Amino acid sequence: MIKLKKNGALIGGAAILALLTVYALLGPLVGGYDPNLTTGGPFEGPSGEHWLGTDNIGRDNFVRLAIATRYAIVISLVSSVISMVIGTAIGLIAGYAGGRLDNLLMRGTEIIMAIPAILFALVIRVIIGPGFIPLIIAMAIIGAPGFARIMRSPILVLRDRDFVVAAEIAGVRKPFIALSHLLPNATTPMLVNFASTASLAVLIESSLSFLGQGVQAPDPSAGRMISESMRYMQLDPLLIVLPAILITLLTVAWNLLADGVQLALSPKAGNLAVPTRGRRRRNRTSGAAGSAAAGTTVVAGEGPVPADTPQDDATPARV
Repeated sequence: MIKLKKNGALIGGAAILALLTVYALLGPLVGGYDPNLTTGGPFEGPSGEHWLGTDNIGRDNFVRLAIATRYAIVISLVSSVISMVIGTAIGLIAGYAGGRLDNLLMRGTEIIMAIPAILFALVIRVIIGPGFIPLIIAMAIIGAPGFARIMRSPILVLRDRDFVVAAEIAGVRKPFIALSHLLPNATTPMLVNFASTASLAVLIESSLSFLGQGVQAPDPSAGRMISESMRYMQLDPLLIVLPAILITLLTVAWNLLADGVQLALSPKAGNLAVPTRGRRRRNRTSGAAGSAAAGTTVVAGEGPVPADTPQDDATPARV
């Protein structure tokens, strides 16, 4: 019987992300305050009225941090989905078509990847303008080249396989072959890269917001909350510590999901244990004793094996 090992990375990442999602959705309702209105005195500590205290102008930190969590999750999730769709299409076309089109598309992705992500995002923001939607578009463009290159690699291997050649000989259209035969065989690395791209999107969005180019005021963002509170760091450290913890938790959650998905979908990663029955066993009969005296071991059904030959019992195989 094959037993699955516990995938702690996947469970931990999903749990953290689920808790943050619940906090983002229910936090403003539970807190009961408007995130942009003064509801108390400045720099109040945690209390029954303001669970995480207030900021420099008396706004509730608990509610504002929940709204910032909502923006971070939505931006990382939506931008990664768009990146995956665009990058997958580019990788499929480049890998299956080959030739000049492949070179053109890959050189374009290399140019984008050669530019630092923050700088490229700032350029896009200048061209498109400020706002929530332009921020998602900038994140999507940054993440698409990674998906394109990851998709192209397995397509180059699969396009000459027998099942693809047979489909082409049968007259099946190439777009259908790409979507029905090639795409399903290259989904594992795409799912892993999706979580990694979402983690990167959290960091880029926070950096842009810290520079004033992310989520615009008066809506709260973790990066901009840190930027606005830098001058009050010694007076109230929580104003910086809380959004920093939020950014860290989101990044760790997405990275754990990436590791967990890779472990769950890759047999080489060791997520499966070997069946305990059916292994080679030493023959405990008198013949085994005679073979041992001769420097050999009798393996059931296989005859004598030299005693210095490594046995499978010492090193369990992987499924």
